[in-house]
This record gives sequence, structure tokens and C-alpha cells, in this order.
Amino acid sequence: MAEDYKAFSPVTVLTSQPGQMRGIGTAYDAAKFIVEEWPPERGGSKLSNAKVILLQCLSGQCSPAIARVSFIEAARESHIYIAPPENEPVRSKPNWQKAARAWRRTE
Repeated sequence: MAEDYKAFSPVTVLTSQPGQMRGIGTAYDAAKFIVEEWPPERGGSKLSNAKVILLQCLSGQCSPAIARVSFIEAARESHIYIAPPENEPVRSKPNWQKAARAWRRTE
């Protein structure tokens, strides 16, 4: 089936519809998105490179991981890539001395 062909971790991009995003999870879907939905005014050298690499992936000449990175780089260059949210930052280290004093008071 073409839809599950050459799967990779999903990549989120903006579509040509304002404010709409799409998750791309296969080399096939990435190639189809480039052909059918990529904003025409947002081309560049990395998009050209991604087209070649996606075709190579679909023909079995490179891995889906390489195709994914190439697609992300083209989307970044065109300002349509949506980065995944980062993990919550560590706010502060716990104050063990204060916690120990409070624990001792409960004994």
C-alpha cells in the first residue's frame, strides 16, 4: 500500500490553508505533499534536494530517516515546519534541607 510506504516519525508542516497543519508520516506522503500542496512561492535549494532524496527513498536507494531529515530541512527553509514541543524544563532543584526539616517536625 502506498500510504504506509517508507514510514518515518511524523513531521508537522503548515498547509497552504492559513492556520492549518498536516502531519506527514511517510516518504510517499512527503513527496505527494511537495507535488500537490507545497506553497509555490516557498521553494529553494533544500526543496530541490528533498525531491531527489524522497524519490531515492521511494525507489529503495536510501532510508526513510534520511528522507525525513531532507523533508524537514526543506520545510524549515520554506518556513512551514512546525517543531515538536520540547520537554518541560526543570524548574529548580528540590531543597532537600528544607524538606528534611519539615519531615523532622512531623516525627
